[in-house]
Amino acid sequence: MYTLRDALSSDNLVTLNTLRSGVDFVSTSTRLGANSFNKLSVYEYSKWKNWTREQRASFKACFSEADISKAVIGYFLKFPANTGFLDEMNAWQDATSAGTIVAYSLTANNSITIDNQAVSVEQGKGIEFSLAQLHSISASSTEGNWACLMLMK
Repeated sequence: MYTLRDALSSDNLVTLNTLRSGVDFVSTSTRLGANSFNKLSVYEYSKWKNWTREQRASFKACFSEADISKAVIGYFLKFPANTGFLDEMNAWQDATSAGTIVAYSLTANNSITIDNQAVSVEQGKGIEFSLAQLHSISASSTEGNWACLMLMK
């Protein structure tokens, strides 16, 4: 089960994309999915714990207070064109308690697969799902960018 979120305002979308271009990204650490070492995910990320106070404040201002009050971390994800992907994540599958992800698409043509259902998320729109659900992102011919929060509900 997932919930599609209303679109960000155009101002918030511009703010997030501007902020994204001004923070440092690092390549993925080894994050094992369903395919273990046979299919290691390829993406870059930037977490708010590594940003300035002003950058964190700017990021947080783009989300609802209800989400920010429950957020454990905020971050950007970047999936390089043709090579970037997220293997099917199953670490929290069937867990009695797991975080919730709120992810807003910052680029056109983003999609995510949740419990074997492909979901297109238009630029500026968001999706919410539990980490207990199987989820993955397939490679695409275009770069994919997301602004995300991990919530504890």
